[in-house]
Amino acid sequence: MRTFVPFLILFTLIVSLGSCKRESISHTEKRGNDPWVFRSVLDGKARILTIALAGRFWAAYSAQDGNLYKVWQGDVNFDGAVYTTVHGPQPSSLGDAFFVNEVAQPWTVRIHGQDQQPDVRYRGHRLEDGQVYVNFSLQLADGASVNIRERPEYLARAEGKQKGLERTFFVEGLPQGATLFLDFNLSSIPSVHSLETNGQLEVLETKPRKEKGLDAIDLKGRLALQSDGPTRLAAYFTKYPLIYNPNRVEGAEEEDALPRGARLIARSDCKTCHNTYLKTIGPAYADVAKRYANNSDNVAMLVGKVQNGGAGVWGEAAMTPHPDLEELDIRAMVEYIMGLDAEEEALQAQPETKSMEGLEFVDAAEGLKQENLIPGLLLQVYQSNRELSRLADLSFNGPPLYEGIVSQIHIENNEFQGLEANFGMQYKGYIAIPKDNNYVFRLRSDDGSRLLIDGQEVVNYDGLHSAEKMDGEIALRQGLHSFRLEFFQGGGGKFIALEWSAYDDPAFELVPRSQFFHNQAEQPAPDAKTPPMAQLVHIPGDQNAVAGVHPGYTLSPARPKDFMPKVGGMDFLSDGRLVVSTWDAEGAVYIVDGVQTGDPARMSYKKIASGLAEPLGLKVVEDTIYVLQKQELTQLIDHDGDEVIDEYSTVSNNWEVSANFHEFAFGLAYKQGFFYAALAIAIMPGGASANPQIKDRGKAIRISRANGDVEFIAHGLRTPNGVGIGVDGELFIADNQGDWLPSCKILHVTPGDFFGSRAVDSARVAQLPMKQP
Repeated sequence: MRTFVPFLILFTLIVSLGSCKRESISHTEKRGNDPWVFRSVLDGKARILTIALAGRFWAAYSAQDGNLYKVWQGDVNFDGAVYTTVHGPQPSSLGDAFFVNEVAQPWTVRIHGQDQQPDVRYRGHRLEDGQVYVNFSLQLADGASVNIRERPEYLARAEGKQKGLERTFFVEGLPQGATLFLDFNLSSIPSVHSLETNGQLEVLETKPRKEKGLDAIDLKGRLALQSDGPTRLAAYFTKYPLIYNPNRVEGAEEEDALPRGARLIARSDCKTCHNTYLKTIGPAYADVAKRYANNSDNVAMLVGKVQNGGAGVWGEAAMTPHPDLEELDIRAMVEYIMGLDAEEEALQAQPETKSMEGLEFVDAAEGLKQENLIPGLLLQVYQSNRELSRLADLSFNGPPLYEGIVSQIHIENNEFQGLEANFGMQYKGYIAIPKDNNYVFRLRSDDGSRLLIDGQEVVNYDGLHSAEKMDGEIALRQGLHSFRLEFFQGGGGKFIALEWSAYDDPAFELVPRSQFFHNQAEQPAPDAKTPPMAQLVHIPGDQNAVAGVHPGYTLSPARPKDFMPKVGGMDFLSDGRLVVSTWDAEGAVYIVDGVQTGDPARMSYKKIASGLAEPLGLKVVEDTIYVLQKQELTQLIDHDGDEVIDEYSTVSNNWEVSANFHEFAFGLAYKQGFFYAALAIAIMPGGASANPQIKDRGKAIRISRANGDVEFIAHGLRTPNGVGIGVDGELFIADNQGDWLPSCKILHVTPGDFFGSRAVDSARVAQLPMKQP
């Protein structure tokens, strides 16, 4: 039953329940996330600014038009490629909402008795005195612009038991004599008297709501803003939020129960070309399972195809070789796929159930932090001049023959490369234990080996023998533990691998690369010869130094030793300092000083910005930093000169987007007043182009620095992840293979070019001539 309330409430003073007064404002409270203001997709909405106003109290605004989207109590599920490496999902709100906005166009301007609804444009946000201001403008019919800053804030009263939201509006440029109105809705408020404002509030409609044993109302209202100062609108909510949110974290409980092969596939690049049940670039996994009988010969054949690549069986598309994948991992993936057509998933060997009883936990190292260490283990190789039959025959204390960093412990016979007989190897560093648990470590070695954790012998598999297995169990606390593994080879076959399993996950797997670390004191000597097996697993560019460059270039370090960013973009300031944006969960920007010295010990870095949405492009123009976010070109402004960004100002978001995870924006190049960037198409998990597509995808764009206008200059791109200006001022773009693109290519871009992808507007572009790379 609706109750209409046809009256005007003039709030020149605070209207509230009884004589309650405001007790606290949240900028004195701890914010609910770091960064507490950030851009992302949220709940399937592509452009959202999310604000963690207090612990478990969130607000989100549209970064398209500045409109408040919702206020809720709970959390954010940070899911998706940049957060969890999973393709497909994107962040979502968790927890019920106090209210969700229902007003598509909230602003009305009344001039000379005539109402108009202006075009609303998001202008970015600013951080000031510990609070955030959401900036947007209203474009009036005569071309004039009204600028609005909205400051949201958390409120609490009744000793924190009643939460509230305060919205304060600051208006500039409103024409003389005009009135500005805000239409809004609220839920989860006990009564009309739960509102406070210094503006003129007209309650248009109320409707009773009873949820969770609480009586409340839903309200629609119109607020006339003050013409001569800030306007405040505050609402205090019921004890619990009353708007149901269906979002849930799916699969968290089930992930650990998945077969190991399925977990490995989910973390690999297989998804680029394959889907479980749908043919994309390559065959569906289920179709592979149907074609081949599940036997050892076919498993071995498919393992070889994954390692070495192949073509011609499933069409013209070639399968990329994967020499960097471990054979044990490939086999697990293949065995999982081969079992998809059976009633049960691929069988996994289940070791004997291990008891948590009878073992005392070994504590982790105190004061040691993972972020202060370097990935990988120090490997030292020693050659003996006598025959070896046990570890005691060899000393690991002298100068090693080889010394280098390795990321994992798994070396097969032909990978020892020149090391034939009577040699020993020692791995040293730290192992990161994910949680308190009993762990079984399994050594497979030919010949002898021994594992020590925190100085305690866990496995002793000494002596001359073939590559069988030996297990040892230890109870470890979460954290970092000192690690040492010794191995010797007498003669004949050679093999070493370290696997593990946990009490609550008994399936064995190679100890992942992500668990091994070493500190600065364990670096190889500057003149040390690198072990052959370190060269095999140490890929240049994968957290490792580039092996070499063209003779016309000079290669020198440009990264402080403890700085390991996932670089999205970079450019230089006029004073030679390097500016770097990061493609990670924080979406940060750093300034790196001292890069010109070439000495990491003399370099330093400072974080100047955060909360950006997948910033894959960065350009410095006249010492002003511009960042290309996933859905926006943004100028970073430091108002007070402390080299911490205060304002994230929108230069342009004048292209259409969806919430698809693959709609990246790449760049950023600059020439004569214009930025150049490129927009990736949407794809499905598995690599197939999404259908339908947003019309603006797969295009090269030019953006005016002066006014943010966007011009589409070329199309038919897929994942154009490189944009640059050549020596003659011409534009070049690198595109990535996939649907319609059989290989990666570098493209010379001129206006009107079509480059082959038919994912967007396929009927129209099918007959267009394709410009060759």
